[in-house]
Amino acid sequence: MSSFNRMLVLSLLIALGVPKAAWAQGSSFTYIEGGFIAGFVNGVEESAAFTDNGAFELENDSGGGGFIAGAWQFSENMHLFGEYSSVNQELEISDGTVTNESDFDAVRWRIGVGYAYTFSPKVSFYGRLSFDNVEFNDVRVAGVDLNVEGDDGIGGELGMIWTATQVLHVRGHVRYTSVGEVVAEGSDTIGPDTLLSLNGHWYFRPDIAFITGYEFGAITTWNLGARFTF
Repeated sequence: MSSFNRMLVLSLLIALGVPKAAWAQGSSFTYIEGGFIAGFVNGVEESAAFTDNGAFELENDSGGGGFIAGAWQFSENMHLFGEYSSVNQELEISDGTVTNESDFDAVRWRIGVGYAYTFSPKVSFYGRLSFDNVEFNDVRVAGVDLNVEGDDGIGGELGMIWTATQVLHVRGHVRYTSVGEVVAEGSDTIGPDTLLSLNGHWYFRPDIAFITGYEFGAITTWNLGARFTF
């Protein structure tokens, strides 16, 4: 058995041996998580940047990718956080005569600071202020790069965490970002958007959870992964 395999087995044994009394609290904001993410970018078919001012007709299909996120609670109520995701989108492009297939990556990240307030043993509220960025990478038509520009700006989030049971935590939020929507008209490619989200965390071990979440907005995403709470 290789050294890597030995370390992996040892890590699993340690995780499985943690006493159940140490189940993670739903309001903890020191964690790292990651996994699979799928999504759909609305508005691409109408965007002047994507259609080259009407030269192309587009059909956009959803795709998948990955995400990673984390947070560090540095005081009783305050935490720093960061998120990164990349979702591939499929394109069917026509100039009226020839139809080609292509794709691009919708890459989003944000970093910021948050404040959490424990309302009761089962309910916590939190707010976040962030710097947001979105990029559309490798948007090409038959090898020609359309140079679709991304943008960055300020975002804010208000959410609630409900510790439904010892192992099941439910989290919801409403989020505003100044760079969340592909705009159809004007000189800007990206405009503001408000998103709604619902997430579930199932702690099958004290500090390890399966997670899934759905965020609805101009860029709609669904994720499935794991969270490690420290």
